[in-house]
Amino acid sequence: MKNILIIFLVFPLGIIAQNTQDIITLDLLSPVYINREEFTPRWRLGFIKNLNDNNKIGIDIGYGNSENSLIDTGENYTLFEIRPEYYRIINPKKKTLKYFALEFLYINQKQVFITDTYLTENKEFLRFDQANYKRNKFGLIPKFGMFINLSNRIGMNLYSGIGIKYRINTYTNIINPILNNTFEEHFQPYFREEGRKLGIEFTFGLKLYYRI
Repeated sequence: MKNILIIFLVFPLGIIAQNTQDIITLDLLSPVYINREEFTPRWRLGFIKNLNDNNKIGIDIGYGNSENSLIDTGENYTLFEIRPEYYRIINPKKKTLKYFALEFLYINQKQVFITDTYLTENKEFLRFDQANYKRNKFGLIPKFGMFINLSNRIGMNLYSGIGIKYRINTYTNIINPILNNTFEEHFQPYFREEGRKLGIEFTFGLKLYYRI
């Protein structure tokens, strides 16, 4: 499974690389990513195409599941994401290239929760023995970052940003739902609340890159 995934992600990225200014990236934080104290790991590879000295476009593709994860994710966890991005280099003559970027993201996550609680769209807490969970998330994030050269071809891409997100949580196939009026939670994890929500999206990342 792991080998098939690597071929699926790397092959299409490699065949479109045309010159030594193009970059292949590996996200170093996504395999152990934590979302509100819950693990949502994924392996994320990317490709950045150099258009000219000031402009680049890129795309990251991530995938994770219960089998290829480095950490425990629970029952039947799968996550797919895609992140197209535009980069504007501030000063292409500098050794360390600083940039502004605009990233669009889409995430699709599925999981089976065992013996847990969630907040329904009617604002009632239900406890269940088992339920199928699905999350769709869309986001648009302005970012600031830098390409830090470690050698002629290898380097690190460090970035951060803040934008907006739109999330849709759904619960289906709920087994033994019971109303739980005594349940309280001041800081709910991302999956707890059913329905649609518009909010703020923060991002911080570190990628290893190889200049082709």
